[in-house]
Amino acid sequence: MFSDKTLKTISVLLLLSASAFAIVALGVRAATLVCTPVDTSRGILTTAAMGQTTGTIDATGCDIGDYIHSSISVSGLVVHDANQYGIFVDSGGMVPMAVTVSISRAMVSNIGAHTGTAFTPNGVQTGIGIIYDSGAGGPLAQGSIDSSTVSNYQKGGIVINHNSNVTTTNDVIQGLKHVDFIAQNGIEYARDAVGVIRGNTVSGNFYTGTVGILADGSSCGTSTTPPCPPGRQFVSTAILLVLVDPNQIQRGQNDVNAAPPNDNQLNYAVVTDAPL
Repeated sequence: MFSDKTLKTISVLLLLSASAFAIVALGVRAATLVCTPVDTSRGILTTAAMGQTTGTIDATGCDIGDYIHSSISVSGLVVHDANQYGIFVDSGGMVPMAVTVSISRAMVSNIGAHTGTAFTPNGVQTGIGIIYDSGAGGPLAQGSIDSSTVSNYQKGGIVINHNSNVTTTNDVIQGLKHVDFIAQNGIEYARDAVGVIRGNTVSGNFYTGTVGILADGSSCGTSTTPPCPPGRQFVSTAILLVLVDPNQIQRGQNDVNAAPPNDNQLNYAVVTDAPL
């Protein structure tokens, strides 16, 4: 038989053990990644975080690493392994609203298709490191991306889209080098976006495949279509301006002349018509 004192001691030890187990369980639960659905300007997607300004986000299994739908400053944020977008600044989501977001010293990597936890990029036209998007006719998304690094992206390093106004300066953008499955772009300003592109280092965007598009919008260069005539094969670019007024984008002092295999297929391109 146990004495009353011994029984009390055992009870206390059991209570402490149960408390410790609960703390451990809570710790494990807190560390488990939850992908939260969000209504973005690009449809319903899942995100690992919303409006996180610093620290590290492991976005494995989520479409987005950090979904930002309010005016904030992001500094020193590390985001990796999202399936579609590393940092998504969106002013045209479920509740459209103008946003101003400054991003500095961020590090974004491994954005695109995954097999389990492994980054396995393919030819799907997603996988953007950092994107600002005002949506079609949405309020203004504006801000700056400075002294940040974007690497190992599937489609694009930085994309400024739909009337957004963003200054992109002093960033390092590193593509997948020579690949035959997708035409990457380092920095892209598209659909009436405006801003500044200055002092960036962009490398490793080079498409070695044969696929392209004809003037009528049909495919060429695949196993079931005719070869692409000159000028119709897809190409990768360091800095791409698509359906914008180039006079509304200041650019200069960008380093895009890396040596092979880190070279870019084209250093600059201006596209005025989508099929081109």
